[in-house]
Amino acid sequence: MTTPLRLSMAALVFALAVSAPVQSQTRTAARGAAKPGQTFSECRNCPEMTVLPAGKVTIGSPPDEPLRRDNEPQKEITFARAFAISRTAVTWDQWEACVRDRWCDGVAIDTALRTGQNGEPNPDYRDYGRGTRPVVGVSWYDAQGFVGWLNWKTGQDDAYRLPSEAEWEYASRGGTTTAFPSGSELDHDYGNFGQATGGLGGKAEGRDTWVDETAPVASFPANAFGLYDMNGNVFEWTEDCYEADRAHTPTDGSADKEGNCANRVFRNGTFMSNPYMQRSARRGAPYPATQRGRNYLGFRVAKTLPGAP
Repeated sequence: MTTPLRLSMAALVFALAVSAPVQSQTRTAARGAAKPGQTFSECRNCPEMTVLPAGKVTIGSPPDEPLRRDNEPQKEITFARAFAISRTAVTWDQWEACVRDRWCDGVAIDTALRTGQNGEPNPDYRDYGRGTRPVVGVSWYDAQGFVGWLNWKTGQDDAYRLPSEAEWEYASRGGTTTAFPSGSELDHDYGNFGQATGGLGGKAEGRDTWVDETAPVASFPANAFGLYDMNGNVFEWTEDCYEADRAHTPTDGSADKEGNCANRVFRNGTFMSNPYMQRSARRGAPYPATQRGRNYLGFRVAKTLPGAP
């Protein structure tokens, strides 16, 4: 039986905000005087951003959550200010705009995808398609290059960035406290993920018609914060250095800079991973920040809003 959905006060405030007319693509929202629920995009091929409210979240999983991992200790986080996060993972179209401006290395990513992790030709390589599908195969440093391009493109200093791990989980939960935003279970009408048993492997069921491949972003319903694909499709880099025990994770929602910074935290599940890997609290083993070529690893971006309430 699915656990009833429980929303936080922040999510309820957000729901009221988005029921009002949204001022999309405005400089007012983009440059700081933003209200929760507003969306904006600051340039052609810039990601569409959503403003999330200040609030509290308990990241991690409770001891009784099925299939929880030891590296998911709970910690209460308080966001004193609103911030913005992209509604979807960064797409190939957006990435290729960065490549054209010579801020991102398209050749290196294409080569890494074709050779895989060991540098040898990958006989299993398959191009899932580009366009509005999430860019994959990028390292953490490649994601930082895209962030730098956004700041250059929009004429800002370090406003765009990768989300912290705490921001990512806050956004993913959408005000819920259950294992998944939809409750205690996740079905294929909600996300692109794999089979429940038998190891890794895709599965087509319900709205999920993509087997062992990425889906175009926003192919599934958004969560309560208006964000897409935060329980499936691709892993996503965050800003944080990795610590299994979260000993130095800041309680203000900023990124952990005290852990093993050669390895960076990624969140979310993928198109081929089983349902438990899509849980809002789930943390995988970290990946080296320099590693390219994983055809299931992408990212989304966040933005600091200096004038936000």
